[in-house]
Amino acid sequence: MISGKKAEWLAIGSVVTGAMHLRKEMPCQDALYLSPPNPNFAIACVADGHGSNSCPYSDEGSTIAVKVAGELLETMLPNLSDHKDVWLPKKLVAMWEDEVRAIHEKKEREMLDPFPYTLYGTTLLAVVATDSFVFALQIGDGNILMIDANGTAKPILAEAENVGEDTESLCLKEAWQYIRTQIIPLSLPSDVPMLMLSTDGYANGFMNNSGFLKAGSDFYKLWQEEGADFINEALPEWLRQSSDRGSGDDIALALITLKSAQTN
Repeated sequence: MISGKKAEWLAIGSVVTGAMHLRKEMPCQDALYLSPPNPNFAIACVADGHGSNSCPYSDEGSTIAVKVAGELLETMLPNLSDHKDVWLPKKLVAMWEDEVRAIHEKKEREMLDPFPYTLYGTTLLAVVATDSFVFALQIGDGNILMIDANGTAKPILAEAENVGEDTESLCLKEAWQYIRTQIIPLSLPSDVPMLMLSTDGYANGFMNNSGFLKAGSDFYKLWQEEGADFINEALPEWLRQSSDRGSGDDIALALITLKSAQTN
């Protein structure tokens, strides 16, 4: 159970270059954003650049995505619990597109009109945790789990629908319409003491979905027994091993937890 003191949230995580990308000397396509320590909330974002021939700068696209998402969600924090329209997805896509165009202009490459945002194509997942609600946002593949006080891991948001052979992406025309959001009210922060979000390279390393869900439960048990600092220190090596033994893909994984736990 959680102690009676005011809840303090903590965001931890890591991003590693996949074994396959290392062998091919390819850049890491995944990106991670963690909000600075704050007693009232935590924000974590992960993104996975597509890495295809048509998306040569998707590693930059994913880095831009987590940055603008983190900044926007913190700005919008007072109003997120009342979020019922498409303003936030539209604003997020507009910010990403503006940053992408600005980065591309610095490269002094030809600025086409309409601009081919596919060059920077990426997915995006983001979670905000506060004392009164959890807010989740996603476009494209990847996974967001909430782990309850019993250690049971459950997915947040429905699985992405593919567009042709590709996943939903920030680079699509009117991409805001593919952004899925969900708000989960909390009676107490301890109702959902841990949240996990990861790019698809992590889940793809498991034989089945039950194995992936168990990993979320295992993180919760480790957090209770060893604490967040232990997980944060070991996480890069665990993710490297997961890539080596699994999909070979890049992996970005973040956990949002209450700062401290007290076992029964």
